[in-house]
Amino acid sequence: MFRNKNAVQDLKEEEIPKSVREMQKDKSSKKENKSKKNSKKDRKLKNKLPLKKRIKRFILIILAIIFVAIIINTIIGAFRWKQLTVDMFTNECSKVIDTSGNVIAELGSERKKIKVKFDDIPDNLKNAYVSIEDERFYEHSGIDIKRTGGAILSYIFHAGNSSYGGSTITQQLVKNLTGDNTDSVTRKVKEWWKAYQLEWYFSKDEILEMYLNVIYVGPNIYGVGTGAEYYFSKDVSELSLAECAFLAGINNAPNSYNPFNEDVDNTEKISKRTKTVLQKMLELGYITEEEYNIASSEVDSGLDFDKGTIESSDGIYSYHTDALTTEVISDIADKYNITETFATNYIYLSGLNINSTQNSDIQDGVEVEFNKREYKVASRQGGDSSQAAMVIIDHETGQVVACSGGLGEKTTARGLNRATQSTRQTGSAIKPLAVVLPRN
Repeated sequence: MFRNKNAVQDLKEEEIPKSVREMQKDKSSKKENKSKKNSKKDRKLKNKLPLKKRIKRFILIILAIIFVAIIINTIIGAFRWKQLTVDMFTNECSKVIDTSGNVIAELGSERKKIKVKFDDIPDNLKNAYVSIEDERFYEHSGIDIKRTGGAILSYIFHAGNSSYGGSTITQQLVKNLTGDNTDSVTRKVKEWWKAYQLEWYFSKDEILEMYLNVIYVGPNIYGVGTGAEYYFSKDVSELSLAECAFLAGINNAPNSYNPFNEDVDNTEKISKRTKTVLQKMLELGYITEEEYNIASSEVDSGLDFDKGTIESSDGIYSYHTDALTTEVISDIADKYNITETFATNYIYLSGLNINSTQNSDIQDGVEVEFNKREYKVASRQGGDSSQAAMVIIDHETGQVVACSGGLGEKTTARGLNRATQSTRQTGSAIKPLAVVLPRN
C-alpha cells in the first residue's frame, strides 16, 4: 500500500530511505534560503524610503538649518545693537590721544551740540515733541501699531509713493543713530526690530532724552539745547510754551522754517506750524485752554528770535589723525557688520579714547617742512602744482609716527591724503627688495 506524506514523518530516520532523506533536506534548505532572501528584501524595503519622502525629509532638514541660522544671527545682531547703542547713549565726542598722552582731536566736535539732561528739559518741550511726533509714545513698545498700519495701507494705495509718517520717536532715534535714510521696506522692517529692542533695555525717559539731544534742528545744529541757543539765545530750561511748540514743530523740515533765512520770509509758515503743535497739545490734555490762548497770542505777536552763537570745531586735524579716523571707522564697520555712516555716528557719540601712534613732535616737524613754499612748483602747462607725501615709520615697532598727505597748509577735514589714498608705482622703493629677496 502507498503511504501518505505524513506517514513518512512518523518513521524513524534510519527507516527512511536515503533518497527520501536527501529530498527532504533539499526542500528544507530551499525553504530556508527563500525565507532569508525574503527577510533581506523586507529589510531593504523598510530601510529604503520612497523618493518623495526622502526629498521631503531633505527639505525639512535644510529649512530647520536655515531657521536655526536665522535665530542665531538675530541673537548676535540683537547683542551687537545693544552693545552699540549703550555706548552711543553716552553722547560724548571721542578723543584721539597721541603717544605723549595729549588729546590731539575730538571726533564729533564739528557738530554744534549742547548736551542737556532730561531733568533740565522743560515738560512743555517734551510734551510738544510727543504730541506732534508720537502721541502714543508712552503706550507702545517702540512701534505704534495703529499708525504703522495706516502708513502701510497708504503705502499700498499710493503704489509706494506715500509720505504718510508712521515712525515713532523710538524709530526716529534708530534712524538718527544708524544714519540709514534709504527708502526701502527692508530698512523699515529692520528699524521696527531695532526700535523694539531699544525699548527692552532703555526707559522711555532715556529714549526721549537721547532723542532730544541728537535730532537735527538747524544748520549743523543738533539737539534741543543747541536749538534753544541758536534760535532764541536761551538756555533750554528758559523756553516759553510757544517757543517749545516752535522747536517741536520744525522737526519735519528744520531748514524750511528757519527764521534767519534772508532769501525767504518764513513768518507765516512758522506761525501756522507752531499753532498746529499747540492745538495738538491742547487736544491731548498737555496744556489748558488758558495756556493755549496765551501761547497763541505770543505766536501772533511774533516769536522773539535772537540768533545765538555756538562754537564748534572745524574738524581739521593732521593727516595722521585723518588716516587713523578712516581706519577706525572701517574697523568698527567690519567688526559689527554695520555701514561706515553708522560707524562714524558711533565714534561721534560713544566717548571713546582712541590711542594714536602719532608722535606729535615729529608730526609737527613734518608739517612745518611741507608748508614751505619752496617745494610748491607751478606747472608750466598751467595745471596743478607739484605735490608730495611722506610716511615716517618707527622701524623698531612698525608704527606710523607721522605722515603728510600734501604740500601746503591743510585746510580740509579728511580730504585727499596722498600718503594713504593715492595709488602710485613702486619706483625705486622696490630696489632694496630686489637686492635682498632673490635667492639662487
